[in-house]
Amino acid sequence: MKAVVILGAGASADFGVPTLMDLFKDRHALRYLRQNQYLLDLLESVFWQPRGHSLSTSDQSLTVEQMLTLLRDMSEEPNVADILSEHNYMLFRKGLYLLIQRATFEGKSTRSGHLNNLINYARQNFTHTTWASFNWDCIFESSFYYTQDPYAYTRISRSNPSLAVELANWGSPRDSRHLFLKLHGGINWWMQEGILTYFPWSGNGSLPSQWQRYSAEANSINVPVILEPSYYKYTDETYQLLEIQWTRFLQELLQADRVIVVGYSLPEADSKARSTLATSFQANQSAKWMVIDPSDEVVYKYAQLIGGRQLTIARTTLSTFNANFDQLMDTFVQDGT
Repeated sequence: MKAVVILGAGASADFGVPTLMDLFKDRHALRYLRQNQYLLDLLESVFWQPRGHSLSTSDQSLTVEQMLTLLRDMSEEPNVADILSEHNYMLFRKGLYLLIQRATFEGKSTRSGHLNNLINYARQNFTHTTWASFNWDCIFESSFYYTQDPYAYTRISRSNPSLAVELANWGSPRDSRHLFLKLHGGINWWMQEGILTYFPWSGNGSLPSQWQRYSAEANSINVPVILEPSYYKYTDETYQLLEIQWTRFLQELLQADRVIVVGYSLPEADSKARSTLATSFQANQSAKWMVIDPSDEVVYKYAQLIGGRQLTIARTTLSTFNANFDQLMDTFVQDGT
C-alpha cells in the first residue's frame, strides 16, 4: 500500500512552531523585531497602523504572505505608486526571512515526538510513503531521523528519506521506501556556492552560523531556498529549484492508496497545491483521504474539494489524534482493503 502524507503548519504547531498568522508573536520573532528597527518600522507604518493594528494585535491583521502579495500587486499597477523601491523590497523580504528563521528554529525541539507515531506507522504498514511538506521548519527531518530507535547509538545506521532533487550534504544511506518533498523549501535548504545544499538542524551547528552570515552580508551569494510567501511564489525564480518536486508530488498522488493531510489549510495563495490535489483526486478516485485538522473552515475546504465518499475527517490536532492513534489509523487504512 502506497501513502502520501501532506504536512502543513498544523503538523508543526504542537511543537511550538507558529503559524503564519501568529508569526510575529513568537517570542524569538519578537526578539528579532526589537533588534531590526527598520523591519519593525515598516511593518507598523505600512501594514499595521493603517489598519488600526499594532504588533500586539498583528495576528488579527495581514500575514507575511498577504503583505508580500500586496507589495507585488502594487508594483504591477502603473497608476499606483510603489510603497517600496525594488532594493527596499528585497531588504524587507530578507528581514522577513530572518524573522521566519528565528520563529521556526530558535527554541524549537522535536522531543515531544508528535510525528513519531505517524512516521513509525508508515514504516510498518506502507510499502512506500511520500512525505510532502509545506513547512519551512526542520521538524519532519529531525523526527524522521531520530525515530529510528534501534540505531539510537549507531549514527551510521540511521537514514534520511530519498529526495526528488539533488541536495548536497543530505547524506547516506537514503531510505528508498520514503520520499521527502520540501515543496516550499525551508530554512535548512540553501543555494550555497551555486549548489543546492542541506544544513542539518543543530543548535550549535552550521545552520545557525549560515543564517548569521546571511544576516551580516549585504549582498550574499549564498541564500536560503525559501519559496517567496506570496501569491507570486510560483513565478519566483526559487520555484525553478523546487519544480521537479511538484512533478513528483502529482505522480505520487496519482499512485497513492491513502492520502493523509496533517494541518495543511489549503491557503488561497497556494494555487498550485490546490490544483495538484484536485487533479490527483479526479484522476485517482480509488485513493482514500484523511484530514487531521481542528478547523471547521479547513475541513469544509477538503469536503468541497474531495466530497464525503472517500474522505475521513479527524477534527482535531495531531497531538490529540495521537491519543487514539492506532485505532483511528487502522480503521482508516484498513477501510476498503
